Amino acid sequence: MQKSYRKNILRDFKGNLSRFLSLFGIVALGVMILTGLVSFAPSMRIAGQKYYVEQNVFDLRILSTLGLSEDDIAAISASDGVTAVEAVKYLDVEGHWSGTDEPAVLRVQQLPADPDADTAENMNRLVLQAGQMPEAADECVVHVMGHGEEVPLGTTLTLPDDTDGLTRTTYTVVGQVQDPQYFSANQETSTAGDGVLDALVFVPDRSLDLDYYTACYVKAKNADQYDNYSNEYQAAVDAVADRLTSISDAQCVARREALIHDANAKLADAKQTYSEQKAEAERQFAEAEQKLADAEAQLVSAKARLEQGEAEYTSGKEQLAQQQAALPDTMQSGADEVLSGEEQVLEFEDQLQQIELLVNLKQVADPLLGYAETALNNAQKALDEAEPADEEYTELRDALAKAQAAYDNISGQLNGYQQQLDAGKQQMYAQGLISSPSLSNTELVTEAKAALRKMKLQLLQGQLQLSTGTAAATSAFAAAQQQLADARTQLDDGWAEYDSGKEQLEASRTEYETQKAEAQKKLADGQKQIDDAEEQISDIQSGTWYVLDRGSTMSFASFEQYADRMDAIARVFPVFFFLVAALVASTTMTRMVDENRLQMGTLKALGYSNTMIAGKYLLYGLAASVSGSIFGMVVGFIVFPTIIWQAYQTMMFQIPTFSLQFYPGMAAGSVLLSAAVIGIATWESCRASLKEKTAALLLPRAPVAGKRIFLEYITPLWKHMSFSQKTTARNLFRYKKRFFMTVLGVAGCTALLLIGFGIQDSILPMLTKQTTELNHSDLTISLSDEKAFTVENGVIDMLDASADVTSFGRFYTKSVTLYNADGDQQTISLVAAEDEGQMTDYFTFRTRQGHKAISFDDSSVILTEKTAELLGLAVGDPFEVELSDGSRQTLTLTGITENYVFTRLYLSQTQLKRLTGGTLPAWNTLYAQTSCPDTDARNALRTDLLACNYIGGVSFIEDTTEMFDNLIGCLNYVVILVIVCAAALAAVVLYNLISVNLGERKKELATIKVLGFYDKEVYRYIFREIDLLALIGSLVGLALGVPLHQFIIRTVEMDQMMFIRAAAPRSYLFSVALTLFFTVVVCRLMRRHIKKISMVESMKAPE
Repeated sequence: MQKSYRKNILRDFKGNLSRFLSLFGIVALGVMILTGLVSFAPSMRIAGQKYYVEQNVFDLRILSTLGLSEDDIAAISASDGVTAVEAVKYLDVEGHWSGTDEPAVLRVQQLPADPDADTAENMNRLVLQAGQMPEAADECVVHVMGHGEEVPLGTTLTLPDDTDGLTRTTYTVVGQVQDPQYFSANQETSTAGDGVLDALVFVPDRSLDLDYYTACYVKAKNADQYDNYSNEYQAAVDAVADRLTSISDAQCVARREALIHDANAKLADAKQTYSEQKAEAERQFAEAEQKLADAEAQLVSAKARLEQGEAEYTSGKEQLAQQQAALPDTMQSGADEVLSGEEQVLEFEDQLQQIELLVNLKQVADPLLGYAETALNNAQKALDEAEPADEEYTELRDALAKAQAAYDNISGQLNGYQQQLDAGKQQMYAQGLISSPSLSNTELVTEAKAALRKMKLQLLQGQLQLSTGTAAATSAFAAAQQQLADARTQLDDGWAEYDSGKEQLEASRTEYETQKAEAQKKLADGQKQIDDAEEQISDIQSGTWYVLDRGSTMSFASFEQYADRMDAIARVFPVFFFLVAALVASTTMTRMVDENRLQMGTLKALGYSNTMIAGKYLLYGLAASVSGSIFGMVVGFIVFPTIIWQAYQTMMFQIPTFSLQFYPGMAAGSVLLSAAVIGIATWESCRASLKEKTAALLLPRAPVAGKRIFLEYITPLWKHMSFSQKTTARNLFRYKKRFFMTVLGVAGCTALLLIGFGIQDSILPMLTKQTTELNHSDLTISLSDEKAFTVENGVIDMLDASADVTSFGRFYTKSVTLYNADGDQQTISLVAAEDEGQMTDYFTFRTRQGHKAISFDDSSVILTEKTAELLGLAVGDPFEVELSDGSRQTLTLTGITENYVFTRLYLSQTQLKRLTGGTLPAWNTLYAQTSCPDTDARNALRTDLLACNYIGGVSFIEDTTEMFDNLIGCLNYVVILVIVCAAALAAVVLYNLISVNLGERKKELATIKVLGFYDKEVYRYIFREIDLLALIGSLVGLALGVPLHQFIIRTVEMDQMMFIRAAAPRSYLFSVALTLFFTVVVCRLMRRHIKKISMVESMKAPE
């Protein structure tokens, strides 16, 4: 009996091989999706955990707005819970690689003394990928960010000469490394160049001479005992972070005081140096100006002498010409002059006699004037001594008047004599007869007598010359001609020398003006630097410490987000996928048991126990289930993670520690679950059949009672249907179990396809919709100080002058925390505009459903939909906003706007004042619209903006979309894989359902073939019914897929991101079309099975 039993089992396996394979495929696909997707996120986290441990990645990092001092590092090291500290120095600069003209934005970081040291203090250990670590002072290793091209070994790096903090400016690349902090393709921002970091450059210890540390990395106590993704790890890290935060205020105050003290000392030295340089420059200016003035005075004097010489030369030339012309008349003229001289001598003799007379008269009158003056004084004295009442007073006054009259008379005569003498002096002086017009009278007489004797002598000489002058005059003319020629030559030489001196003076003056302008500019720059330094000292704030965990680093945050998204997908989609597969598999086994009623009755009649009979079918089902599960696990644990990780590695992450993982619990659970579902369904079906008596099992199952179907009550429609159409309609509704099982199987497959296509519709166009329909600014500029608006040649001037900027506006943005009535909280960005009209220019406020516009006015408080949903808020609900001082202000929600990326609270100025105590805060953000055509134009604009003062950061919308594009691209790979698996499941399920359907109806098909139906008519008879079942199942699948798609999308969403929650119409079409396509393909394949149905054998069968 056992041998026959085993043969019977083998015969069933061979006879139902296609059903076995379809059941195998259904289970394999279900387990494949379940294990593949569910295992991937844990595998990612294991790879991350291993990578972080191997590279000793930090637990916390501390950044300070004032930099970290040695005292800060010591305070951090001394904090409770800190087990290791590594202080690092780095700076961002623009550099050039040899062989390219394009500048690169680089972060130059100093390596520890021993980069390979296996100590707790050596954190974030570099992964050497090629070459070697630096050994010489001029060597470096490079980590290229994102998908940038690797820098070849041997490349020379040149850094700017004027960069503070660098000990050298040229390095040779000797190695390519990976920094464990930057293993993703995300862009990192920088304060240099265009603001986007291109590469990290690691240089040897002591290569940077900065007087502060840029960052401090910390290892937390007990954190290494936990999984890096566990709550226990985060709790250990947060405890240390809280302690470090508690000491930050005191350290920042001390750091500020130290900076101000050092800055003031340097400023005092700078002022002293500036004063000395200024004084020296002014002294040099004065000396140079004096030399120029002396040179100019010499030129003026030389010019005056030359001009005088020219005048003398011209006059002498004219005189000589006149004398030569007048030579014939000279003799006659000489005779006339002699006669005239005789007359002058006689006249002068008379004048001399008069002068002598006047002198004598004055000599006589001078004593008389003295006597008169004495008498006058005596009379005056007597009158002064007398009293007006005395009798003699009148007489004395009369005597004084007479004395005065006498004095005036004598004085007048003397003055007249003297005037005549002075007039004579002037006349004689003018004639050249005396030496001075101021001679005394005695000297006048003496010099006048001498002049008379001289005149007489000249008269005698003239008489002599008159007789002998002709020959002498001719000789004098020749000598005068020679003197004029010599004078001309000297004048020409003098003018040439003058012109040369003038040119030298102008050149010296030009050089002086240039040097003076340069010196003044240097002095002005020095003064401006001093002024800027004073302003910077006054602007030094108390500073802030940022105590950050790994989540603050883009690569770590992205890696965890990607793992979380995979977790979210794995929590929903594989489960539903597995349920569909389990449903179809259990249906297959149930219908298989029903088909074998006669065989079960025969075995029971032969004495086989119910357990042995049921065991035969359980073995069949469990064999398919277990083998399918094993195959599915192999693919799920190996192929799926490999495909997905290849996509992640290509697009996003470079972690060398990722490896395939096997999860025994998950594997056992998958096998047991699939086996349990099929086993229970098979056992229940067998148990229901074996309850019947053996005789009942040996008889065909009683046919289903014929009933009028719903369509028969619609008489006009029923009358117009053909016989085959009526038969199809009756078959559909008569066998309800078959109907529902087939419809549910097809519906499940269609729903899976709709979910897959719908996820694509939800994530792929999301960014485009956000950036084209909802946000209209493509440039965001963060300001570090409101002085950016007023500084000369600042960002406002730059934006006004840029042809690429079409408009811009001033906004206020701040991260705030919102609370609902239940105490739930969400952190979002608050946004308000200086010009409220620009709020609607840069943002579209509308509802997601119906796209109804939301007005923005003085009372507006508009929240993005995702945050409103998380807090359970509706329009009109109150909520609280936490202020900087920890207090809360209540606002009332006036609108919920459609939004997909980031979360924001939009406020009017009136509502903003409620939060800020009635005053508007400083506008700290600029939103702008640009017309930059490409990346180069954006980078050029970014570089210009970052060069302006008080600019905290510059980002384009393309930077944000690129970051999310990577996430969406990776999710899309997973979605495509899911769609392919859903399509494969649909094909296998349809094949299985149609195969079972045909197997159950062999007798029916043989009957209509016996009745004379052609093969094509048989095909239409059976396939029309299958097509209708597929169509109905597809429609049911669409209805089922919509809520499931919504559920999955909401599960996969992040707090800062909301996906589009509706599938596109084409996705419905694709899902139905693909289901119907597989139906048609399977039906075509099944034609040969129908054709092979033996009419004789089928008619022999009781059922």
